[in-house]
Amino acid sequence: MSSHAAFPVQVTAWTVFWVQLPVLVLVVAVIVVAITALRRARAEDVPKVFEAFAAGFGRRLAPPPAAPPEIQPPAQSEE
Repeated sequence: MSSHAAFPVQVTAWTVFWVQLPVLVLVVAVIVVAITALRRARAEDVPKVFEAFAAGFGRRLAPPPAAPPEIQPPAQSEE
């Protein structure tokens, strides 16, 4: 019985590289687009461009808005 039968596919360094390549290309593309947008924007618009870019990736510069009154939990009365 061969010890290679349990794991027929050999993972090499090149396999890891080719699997991670699409993620690397995506990250580089996002960085290039962000830098291009910041360089082409007017100086007064740079904070707006950064805020739009950061909002797309989950970072919020402003606190989240308060929930509407019908969603907020009722106030507990002290008894």
